[in-house]
Amino acid sequence: MTTTTTARAELLRKASLIVCGRRPGKTRSCPSCLRKADAAVRHASGPDLNTTLVPRIADIICGSDGHPCATCWDKATTLVLELRT
Repeated sequence: MTTTTTARAELLRKASLIVCGRRPGKTRSCPSCLRKADAAVRHASGPDLNTTLVPRIADIICGSDGHPCATCWDKATTLVLELRT
């Protein structure tokens, strides 16, 4: 694995745990949350930070067709804050 591949894998692991519900002792996410994390990371790591970023990511996580729940809003906010630093 290259450094870039390893860094991307670690980023996806971190993001997928947030999406799946990060808690002490949990080291892996489910396959569904890993797929959602990949889409969310593509949005969150883009060049622009704008007001539509969190709602789009929350919708990806929730699969709500434009009406994400509060838990998914919190997860999206956490992703954006942690991945953009």
